[in-house]
Amino acid sequence: MGLILTVPPLAKFGEIAKHKAVEAVRVNTTHKLDLNLEDVLSQIRQEAGAKEVWVDLKCRQLRITDYVVKFKPDCEEHYIELSHNIKLETPTEAWIDNGNYRCMVSEVKNGNVLVIRGSVEKGTGLPLPNPQQVGIRPGMSVNILDPSLKIEGYLTPKDKEYIAAAKKLGIHNYMLSFVEQESDLEELLSLDDKARIVAKIESQEGLDFVKTAYGKYRGAVHLMAARGDLYLQLARPDLIIDACGDILIADPEAIFASRMYESLQHMDKAPVCSELFDVYAALAMGYKRFMIGDEVSRSAASTVAAIKLFEMTTQKYEALK
Repeated sequence: MGLILTVPPLAKFGEIAKHKAVEAVRVNTTHKLDLNLEDVLSQIRQEAGAKEVWVDLKCRQLRITDYVVKFKPDCEEHYIELSHNIKLETPTEAWIDNGNYRCMVSEVKNGNVLVIRGSVEKGTGLPLPNPQQVGIRPGMSVNILDPSLKIEGYLTPKDKEYIAAAKKLGIHNYMLSFVEQESDLEELLSLDDKARIVAKIESQEGLDFVKTAYGKYRGAVHLMAARGDLYLQLARPDLIIDACGDILIADPEAIFASRMYESLQHMDKAPVCSELFDVYAALAMGYKRFMIGDEVSRSAASTVAAIKLFEMTTQKYEALK
């Protein structure tokens, strides 16, 4: 059984990466950096030691790049700038930060700015920014399930910068977000013909790709059940079980990721019982590779706690199977 750690750029994680349960590290590329990306990746590789480094590219995953609130006489207007230009019929609902914030999009401005109108006084719209809370911020994911949504492009300019920097350092490991069609893989391969790819399945379109076109790449490209967005994108909550099963059938080396041990981000609380059974169920399903997500990896303490829980769970599974 192997565990992949998510690591923020410039983090000092060398001692954690040495743990025997850790098979690799994943670079979270959502952070805004005014630094040379070659230097960033070089430092990460140095911290990773003998463990492989995987660069996580955001691709067509919608992320917040800027956020502003303007106050009107009768309401607040929240302007959420997205990482991509989109086409969308409004009004429609949007889910922010894995569904922690739900709101109604009134319109789309300039092709990539969601306008959300509401009033805290009336209990509508989004909460106002609070300096004592994390709140909505750049880097958060945005899910829009309306079938009218069209996202322009696949690899972002920042993705391409990371690919160029990684190639110069001899790093060719990439995780691609929201893979939904063959052209997504081919676009990366056109920029790095040595690319080793993990295709993150995060939508119904991604599941359709697994069933119809993945066979061409089986063995050369591995899959990930990226449950953070996938869970929100499916028509019914219970379909996440079928989706994880289908992904594993298509690729026995698939990675089980996201929504693991999320309670550990609050280190003053004990792990939630259901989270232990969640990982145990994935082991029983047949998954052998796992990845800890962004939330748990924000601190060394929560990361170490997650590794220990994973190790205890896998040992329990091996003893009881």
